[in-house]
Amino acid sequence: MNISDFFENGETINIAKEMLGHTFTYNSDQGKLSGIIVETEAYLGEIDKAAHSYNGRHTPANDPLYQAGGTIYIYSIHSWLDMDISIQKKGVPNGILIRGLQPIDGLEIMEKNRKKNNFEVTNGPAKWIRAFGIRDKALSGTMLNSDNFFFSEKKVQTPQNILATPRIGVPNKEPWTSKKMRFIVEGNPYVSKIYKKDMNLDTYGWL
Repeated sequence: MNISDFFENGETINIAKEMLGHTFTYNSDQGKLSGIIVETEAYLGEIDKAAHSYNGRHTPANDPLYQAGGTIYIYSIHSWLDMDISIQKKGVPNGILIRGLQPIDGLEIMEKNRKKNNFEVTNGPAKWIRAFGIRDKALSGTMLNSDNFFFSEKKVQTPQNILATPRIGVPNKEPWTSKKMRFIVEGNPYVSKIYKKDMNLDTYGWL
């Protein structure tokens, strides 16, 4: 799969939707860890008040956002880490946050790393990062499908329905706070901030 073709061609919001159902894999020192992407959040770079690159902000830390589409950007939020994938061609600092994963490979390792089980293991952007054993930003700036991180060429599952909601944790950035730029597989129990009544435990929201 040509990663650049996937992450550089098309509108960032459409790419965020298209990522749902693809697998994300980390070949770690602990072993192979992978999951199906069930939740994403789009950030539109220089025009987006909630983006790390808003108004052209460019630092050594957020430089991966300015690199070719498919570049890993790991950053800290308080004592936690999150991961974006850079979107669009080099120099256009859009990003998509991977917010939730449904585990496939290495669940026992994930549970040990998180000291949690069931849906709590990977139902949030910092949760799955910790479940994957990522403890620092050393791999920020690496390219998908070239070293440690891999994005599947095709979907392994197709969402029955994709819900668009406002992003989480983006206060006081209107009009960008209210924009529906978070995308979830409706009913999937590994989506962050989901109520039990909204979980579909039969199909997990897949066709």
